[in-house]
Amino acid sequence: MEAVEDYRTKLAQRLYLLLGDGLLGLYQVGSACLGDYVPGKSDLDIVGVVRHPLSFEQGNELARGLDHSSFPCPAKGLDLVLFTAESAGSNVPEPTYEFWFATGASWHPENWETGRGTEMVIFLELCRRHGLTLFGPPPERLIASVAREYLLAAFQDMLEWHQTKVLDIFHDPRGQYSVLNACRVLAYVAEGQFLSKTAGGEWLLKQEPANAMVRQALTIRLGEANEDIDPDEITEFLQRTITLLHAHREAGE
Repeated sequence: MEAVEDYRTKLAQRLYLLLGDGLLGLYQVGSACLGDYVPGKSDLDIVGVVRHPLSFEQGNELARGLDHSSFPCPAKGLDLVLFTAESAGSNVPEPTYEFWFATGASWHPENWETGRGTEMVIFLELCRRHGLTLFGPPPERLIASVAREYLLAAFQDMLEWHQTKVLDIFHDPRGQYSVLNACRVLAYVAEGQFLSKTAGGEWLLKQEPANAMVRQALTIRLGEANEDIDPDEITEFLQRTITLLHAHREAGE
């Protein structure tokens, strides 16, 4: 983790050098902020808050300065999203983001983008609750609480996306990410918790001790299983979870 910690420090310094006082806060989210970072498998998920919208030139400058070719990431990759203070402080179903950029040694190079999406509420609420501060004030000072109804909708969209990526060679080659993310969603629905992938799987096993698929997903995450998860089992589990989410949304819970 020493290399990762050094990278995070240099990342905050680099962003401040590029944005100056326009950078208000920078936070680590994802597996690392939940104590579930797996070297060689986990990427670095970073959320930042900026004072004003970014220009196209600023976006290009950020992408050049953060690209793996010029600023190598010691993790699997870097996934960085920047929001304006106005967007981060608004409780809306599809937050706008100013800059979304992903880079890594084995990741296909992509351009940075701006836009909006339901998945952003997951980033923001996770950051507000558990984000590790790399620069600026605690995240709850800049990020508004997200309504449960918006999170349920975002989780449903996320699982529907996973349905299109079952055993996908890049996103989920062995199936554990789809399964463990569904476990995390079930934990949120039941208890309002934001858990890591590992903790989500362990939570579900307490509810369903005989669930061999979840147990296999956990062993894959730990590098102790050789066989991929049956894709039909993954698909059925994802659909079961989506159906439950939809029922809770329809009931306004």
